Amino acid sequence: MSIQPVAGNEDPRALVLWTRRYAKSRTMSFLVQWVIIVIMVLLIGLAATVTNRAYVEGNALRYWASVSAMVAAILVLVWFSTSNWGGRLIWRVTSWLYRHEGYVAYSEERPLSTRRWWMTVLGGGLVVYHLAGALLVSFHYLELRHMQPFSALYMAPFLMFMVYWQRLGFWAWIWPVLYALHAVLLLSGVALLQFQGEWQLLNMVIPVLGYGLISILAGHLYSRFALYKLKKLARVAADSTDAEPAKDDRP
Repeated sequence: MSIQPVAGNEDPRALVLWTRRYAKSRTMSFLVQWVIIVIMVLLIGLAATVTNRAYVEGNALRYWASVSAMVAAILVLVWFSTSNWGGRLIWRVTSWLYRHEGYVAYSEERPLSTRRWWMTVLGGGLVVYHLAGALLVSFHYLELRHMQPFSALYMAPFLMFMVYWQRLGFWAWIWPVLYALHAVLLLSGVALLQFQGEWQLLNMVIPVLGYGLISILAGHLYSRFALYKLKKLARVAADSTDAEPAKDDRP
């Protein structure tokens, strides 16, 4: 059933619609995760760069030390992503950021065990896949300039599945779509973000984190619009209620 205007005003029943849209577009928790992941990814990237240079120079000690550091950083990232401590930290920071707006959440019933199982398998596969890619680059079986398309083979479907499974808003689709498009353009010969030398790793880091940030900010801006509509509808509903005559005053 569509929601139609009533007496020149927006129907207060649209409160439910805009509340849902607002809840699905609150992206500050994703932004908190993004900041933490950026720090960890930069550490992993630094270790991978040192590993590559040590391999080229034939420095075995530095090579294995940097490989160990890279693996350790990846394990820390996996632990943070799956541990209760990481979840509680993100919750506390997000609650503080939304302290003036209260609490709202959008959820649908899902089999909890199934959801955790799929998330663990797919998330673990994502880490293993990119670790394999980093090692292939280190051993020169994969060129660093092809790392982004290599990543997109797993990353784009993974993100799309997570967006669909978590029933996120339209904003969340921006990340995998742009990431996949970036890979297609690179393979088609279009020069995108072609950093050279020691900065080549940015050809991978910027698309991964940049498109994620664009998606998160798009969701945040839409949540501001949804909140504006929600407040407007709430005022209309309150005014309509106040304008109704009391039951005892009716003829």
